Amino acid sequence: MIDRRQARAWMLGGAVVLACNGGGGGNGTDDPTATAGPSTDGGTDTDATTVPTTSEGTGVDPTEGEPAECGAPLDPGPAPLRRLTHTQYNNTVRDLFPGVTLPPQTIAVDPKVNGFENNADVQTPSALLIEQYQRAALAVTEAAWATPEAFLPCAADGGGEPQQCGHTFLLDFGARAFRRPLTADEEAAFLGFFDQQLAETNFSVALQLTTQALLQSPAFLYFLEFGAAPVEGGTAVALSGHELASRLSYFLWDSMPDAQLFAAAAAGDLDTVEGLVAEATRMLEDGKARGALVNFHRQWFDFDGVALINPDADTYPTYTPDLRAAMRAELDRFVEATLFEGPGTFASLLTATETEVDATLAALYGVDPPPPGEWGPVSLDPAQRSGILTRAGFLARTAHAVHPSPVKRGVFVLARLLCVPPAPPPANVNTNPPDEGEPGQPKTNRERYAKHTAQADCASCHTTIDGVGFGFEHYDALGRWRDLDNGEPVDASGELIGTDIDGTFDGAIELSEKLATSTQAHDCVVSQVYRYALGRGTGAADLCSLDDLRAQFAEASGDMRALLLAVVASDAFRTRREAP
Repeated sequence: MIDRRQARAWMLGGAVVLACNGGGGGNGTDDPTATAGPSTDGGTDTDATTVPTTSEGTGVDPTEGEPAECGAPLDPGPAPLRRLTHTQYNNTVRDLFPGVTLPPQTIAVDPKVNGFENNADVQTPSALLIEQYQRAALAVTEAAWATPEAFLPCAADGGGEPQQCGHTFLLDFGARAFRRPLTADEEAAFLGFFDQQLAETNFSVALQLTTQALLQSPAFLYFLEFGAAPVEGGTAVALSGHELASRLSYFLWDSMPDAQLFAAAAAGDLDTVEGLVAEATRMLEDGKARGALVNFHRQWFDFDGVALINPDADTYPTYTPDLRAAMRAELDRFVEATLFEGPGTFASLLTATETEVDATLAALYGVDPPPPGEWGPVSLDPAQRSGILTRAGFLARTAHAVHPSPVKRGVFVLARLLCVPPAPPPANVNTNPPDEGEPGQPKTNRERYAKHTAQADCASCHTTIDGVGFGFEHYDALGRWRDLDNGEPVDASGELIGTDIDGTFDGAIELSEKLATSTQAHDCVVSQVYRYALGRGTGAADLCSLDDLRAQFAEASGDMRALLLAVVASDAFRTRREAP
């Protein structure tokens, strides 16, 4: 039950959230590699190639028509009102209470657009979300006040000057929670609320209620950007130092600014490109950057789909939940090691043979296992494994319960790595996988899926999709290497159509190598990072910024960290479109 004082704290902070729409509604889209059914996990027995409409209409950068000349007045594109994601919320409350162990809070995950969870177009608040924020605020303060000595500037009861202590804490906490100093009106409202509760209850209750109100305020939950000075000769305004600090920290850390970043914002150090890049460079050396970049790749490559796989027990008797957990953990470890200990390039994500395994994964890959209960580095057979597209987690996530899915694998590559998601299937088309064929007549997985291209209404799309997906036929639905499929030699030949690397290839390793050298794939990476950094889709106003970033990414030989710094330095990141 919510008592009277809790309700007043909610009204002071959280009720206003209902007025803060995260971008005007939008549609309930999911990622462009979605299969039919309620999930995008690859565990359902359907083979739809549906690509839900995104805020941009197709999920790809619009290239129709000509953008304004790139030397024309600056238009940084839209800056919709964004909200903390569930990951950012939990990371932020963690950093607001250093030294305190907080339980993770349940905050709804917004619908995905282009695979990402932070798109403002679909961050529409709901009654359920408001209730989750209210419950989270209660749970966070309850857990934090179990050890108040970790963060209070006085004794847990307020000491000899409880009002002064409460004001000191709230002004500091509020500035960190809002990611900027409180306004005079905010100080009056929150300190006045605290004083009233202090007179009616006691120091601890008054401070917890006021903290709950701060945690439910739109200034905490949303990125409220008003900008500072207009940019000369354009339709943009420069973001303030504190607004830039927030954009920077939630892009590179998935959390709030630290004390040094706050200080840089206050001192005006972020007002120049050089100062902003200097802070970004420092932040990339921090451990929080590792978690944030892994989280970006989690969404980009849909790592979460691994948790939903359900291989057929009769076909795969060696499968266990522990193997599934190891598949999922390997993807995080691989990305982190490749970006921070390895070359750190997009190409290396597609071609590296080094990874980490536990005993269960070692058995699947056919390598020596580490000691029981441990993880260890290994080099996988380069004739069988090359980069993230040949890791067991990705392969199992893009398979059905019995057979692998060339459709899911092909759609993923086209949509996520080449930014050319296939069109949706015709209405009322049967999206179930091809049947097994007549009893006693062996059919390979490839032969079954050949039925797609034998039908005129399917061939137009599936020639392109399956041409990519067939390159993965050496891997079964568990991600194991196979030379035979149902007793027949595997045919893993494929063909890329409509890309800058068109032509035939043999197997996923050759496909990965072609993608690693593809200009189109590198350009797609820029689009993905750009969308994620700004929390929105792309439009004509973004084409000049994207062209510039693509040129810089190519000059940096596909270095992912260099791309992050280039995005930070871009006009689109440092400014916002002037309000009408």
